Amino acid sequence: MKKLIVILIAAIGFSAVAQDSSKNLNVLAFNGLNMRSQPDSKARVVTKVAYGKQVEIIEKTDVNLQLGWIKDHWYKVRFRGREGYVFGGYLGGMPAPIAAEKTLLEDLLPLYCSSNLKVEDQAINATENTRNGDTLFYTLQAFSDGVELELEQQGNRKTSKLLLPLNVQQTYVLLESMLKSSGNSSVIEQLRFVQSKDGRLTRIRTASGAVSIKAMSESQTAMKISTFDDNQSAQR
Repeated sequence: MKKLIVILIAAIGFSAVAQDSSKNLNVLAFNGLNMRSQPDSKARVVTKVAYGKQVEIIEKTDVNLQLGWIKDHWYKVRFRGREGYVFGGYLGGMPAPIAAEKTLLEDLLPLYCSSNLKVEDQAINATENTRNGDTLFYTLQAFSDGVELELEQQGNRKTSKLLLPLNVQQTYVLLESMLKSSGNSSVIEQLRFVQSKDGRLTRIRTASGAVSIKAMSESQTAMKISTFDDNQSAQR
């Protein structure tokens, strides 16, 4: 019996956690992901999977990798008939943002939703008079994949908030791809990262708070961008 246990453990090797082979995930790394022959960043490159392409998940290995603030497992995947391993930190179930030459930060979240997601139900619109005499305009729109977009405008300040069924790290990867694909990559350098004691990302924001990511619950995270009508970006 002991020999049988040893043989089973050896057979499992580094691919301890099997995944649904029919599951597809999107590449969110703007420069693409290298597919390697082994779950090792020094292993031979089999091919490169371009940004926005889908890979078929074969299995999730028990080999971890950390790139900057992103930590995840290597995944065995299939792409265009080839099999290999890619870093899972830049794979996601959400669609990759469409690359544009230049997009204002204030348009980033609404544009992502309108370009990639399906509208669910009718939008909720409301107005409210504030204490300082301004009028607050509010819109809530539900989209497919459990995504909600909240828009607020008060005076010359506009705020867009995307509620996503993701954790903070996954939301950051999506934000990074939005910023890089829209010509706003300089914002990434201004982000500050907060981790829990176990190393999980719990909050991300710029010093001004104009761009932020915050966990709302165990299953929902908010990505928020605030700008002004004078077209000055949130980098300011």
